[in-house]
Amino acid sequence: MAPVPWHRPPEGTIKLDVDGSFEQNTTNGGTGGILRDHLGNWISGFSCKIKVVNARHAEILALLHGLSLAKSLNINRLHVETDSQILINNIKSDTRIYSHIYDDCRSLLNQLEVTSEHIMREANSVADLLAIYGRKSKDPIWDLGNP
Repeated sequence: MAPVPWHRPPEGTIKLDVDGSFEQNTTNGGTGGILRDHLGNWISGFSCKIKVVNARHAEILALLHGLSLAKSLNINRLHVETDSQILINNIKSDTRIYSHIYDDCRSLLNQLEVTSEHIMREANSVADLLAIYGRKSKDPIWDLGNP
């Protein structure tokens, strides 16, 4: 399988890639995300161990963690990418499942200038690896800052 290239956001916009990871038959989950500028330079990232009930729960928490990190870094123009089409659809609708988490995400989205899109899993490999690392980690959360 050929690698999927990373696509730059417009200049002045920061790209946030997020992903969630869930281990079937347990409550072990992880979130991961990365913030990069239009040149692909690392701004910050996160990897977090969480307790979740399913993959959808992990995905929405990954978005919440990513938006919270962007807000804490005073990033105002954001392009969000995720490999979860359900997450993209639910953030734009009035869903009852995890509504309190979606409401928190919507509150942050209303404070930022945000575009979002669904991408293929292969294009989200860094966030995916960070989410898997978070799920398997003994540490509860990592703010990865600038390497």
